[in-house]
Amino acid sequence: MSRRRFAVVAAVVVALALSATLALLLPGGSEPDDPVARRLVADATLEPRVVLFGDTVRARIDVTLDRRRVDPGSVKVRAAFKEWRPVGAAKVVRRDAGSTTHLRVTYLLRCLKSNCPPERDLRPFEFVPAKIGFQERNGRPPRARTIRAEWPRLVVNTRIGPGDLTASPNPYRADLATVPDPSYRASPGRLLGLLAAGALLLAGVGGLLVYLGWPRRRIEPAIAPEPAPEFLLTPLEQALELLEDAARANGAADQRRSLELVAEVLAQRGDEDGLAPAARELAWSPVPPPAEASRGLAVRVRARLDEELRKLDAERRRIEAEAVAAAEAAREVGDAARR
Repeated sequence: MSRRRFAVVAAVVVALALSATLALLLPGGSEPDDPVARRLVADATLEPRVVLFGDTVRARIDVTLDRRRVDPGSVKVRAAFKEWRPVGAAKVVRRDAGSTTHLRVTYLLRCLKSNCPPERDLRPFEFVPAKIGFQERNGRPPRARTIRAEWPRLVVNTRIGPGDLTASPNPYRADLATVPDPSYRASPGRLLGLLAAGALLLAGVGGLLVYLGWPRRRIEPAIAPEPAPEFLLTPLEQALELLEDAARANGAADQRRSLELVAEVLAQRGDEDGLAPAARELAWSPVPPPAEASRGLAVRVRARLDEELRKLDAERRRIEAEAVAAAEAAREVGDAARR
């Protein structure tokens, strides 16, 4: 190769190297597709990684993200630990620094089932990788992405040494003579006193409620007897009383007034026996009306009143009998309908 051609090739190589360097260093230059590592990084750890059966293990996932590219609220961590069970809820801690957010999710794990102890000296556990889901801010709409975080291997050692089972056929002993005295949160005597006081208080409250709710016997006030009904005379009976009194007193003026009152009452009631004209004739006779004639007229009027009373009583009895017969017929009809 001639020197000139070699110089040209060398110049082209140097130019390409300078161009690549400037493209990487100058701001705003184009770059390849943004890797997930620049948007979100997840790391899974176990503390401690070597434990004895029954110990508690702290499983921790640390997520670091750029808030300009990933929404922190969209980050979801899903982890499964097979036989190991979380002790309580997972603890989530968030810290922000500039445009970077650090999320730490911590699980407290414990395995106490029958398949957790190692069959011999130790037993390894390999958990399924944790899944971290998130959404990118650059996409329209935001794109959902998922990455995985590998758990390190967990080793569980047995608590029984090689000589524990061969040293003695029964290595466990119980000594009842050295059992410590029982301890109490509250003294039994004090607790008994408090319970007795509470029982007495409840009994007193119950007795008070019974006393307040017990029905009282009220003394009914004496009812005053109803006054005897006042017997009121009808206008005709009043006129007859006056006529009889006037006849006994033999007063002509009183007899005339009584006769005229009897005549008016009989006329208002509808006189059919001619008693009203007779009473008016005696009242206006030229001579004073005889006492016998006044008493005779009074007897005739009272006989008429008695007849009217008998008719009214008979009519009342007839109406009552018809009402009783109608009620009996209605009852018989109802009984027949029900049968």
